[in-house]
Amino acid sequence: MSVSQKQLLAAVALSLGAAGVAQAQSSVSAYGILDLSFGSFQYAGLDNSADNSSTTRVESGQMTTSFIGFKGTEDLGGGLKALFTLESFMRLDTGASGRSNTDVFWARAANVGLSGGFGKAVIGRMDNFLYQQALAFNPFGGSFGFSPTIRLTYGKWGPDKGDSGWSNSIAYYTPNLSGFTAAVQVQPGESQTESTSTGVMAGYANGPFAIGFGYQVAKSAEAPKADLNDGAKQTFGLLGASYDFGAVKLFGQYGQYKGSGFTGTTAATDNVKTKLYQLGLSVPVSADGKVLASYGSQTRELTTGDAKHEILTLGYDHFLSKRTDVYAVFMRDDDDRDGYKAGNTVAFGIRHRF
Repeated sequence: MSVSQKQLLAAVALSLGAAGVAQAQSSVSAYGILDLSFGSFQYAGLDNSADNSSTTRVESGQMTTSFIGFKGTEDLGGGLKALFTLESFMRLDTGASGRSNTDVFWARAANVGLSGGFGKAVIGRMDNFLYQQALAFNPFGGSFGFSPTIRLTYGKWGPDKGDSGWSNSIAYYTPNLSGFTAAVQVQPGESQTESTSTGVMAGYANGPFAIGFGYQVAKSAEAPKADLNDGAKQTFGLLGASYDFGAVKLFGQYGQYKGSGFTGTTAATDNVKTKLYQLGLSVPVSADGKVLASYGSQTRELTTGDAKHEILTLGYDHFLSKRTDVYAVFMRDDDDRDGYKAGNTVAFGIRHRF
């Protein structure tokens, strides 16, 4: 972390102390998640490649990406509230900030907004709706390390050319209407050569049943979507549902991704349709522990034939308290492309919320 970043955190912490003597109708809080795991990590890849080589290491943020955050609200009267959120990713295994060296400091969230009877309007950097739907309907949530849905949507193995968060975006969320919610998000290109990205989502939750749908059109726009060249476009649609029977909670997802207008060496794999589905379950086995299982399959319709990538993840999550849990995970990662070999990951971790 640079000196300027440390000074920025110190300034925020100082403001939190000052909040204690502020007006009673205002509140500011610090929070976060610290997640570290140890294990043997191996992914699908070409024989003798770095991905397919089994390595034993300590990793940060595999179950939940580690972060620290600050948020606050101010009661403006008449049911209207002002709000802000600042959240920074961390790599606990090295002490570095960000998910990688390319992350901005407040990469998880940096926004302000207003809420009231009309719903909520937010402006700044925030999660996009595809990511919110992806994590909501699988038993491993937003785990970039172990969730088949997340791994087959984002990063090196996913078709998404953007990120789980959008910078320079504006979002509006409806109030909860008897279990129904909806939202719309816009990210302007902010220049003559870049295009606007848009997203919508809607959901319904009532008792044990929940269903949600997210759709976005990602174009060449503000960073971190550097992989979308001028004129490139991706459309994404993801439907998810869950039902909690008590003895078991079931999850299901189906999504389609389509790219067009991509140029360069990766055009043949980017200008394609990709289908994704996921089935999962969560089974409480005690008051404090539950078994998790999720299977995900991604199929890319290439001109040379379909390419299929499958991930099966099994885990056990045990809460030592309301804020601290330990987990054990096995993940089988398999890609059917020529020359690719499957990988097996076994990891044990601890996660603390504050």
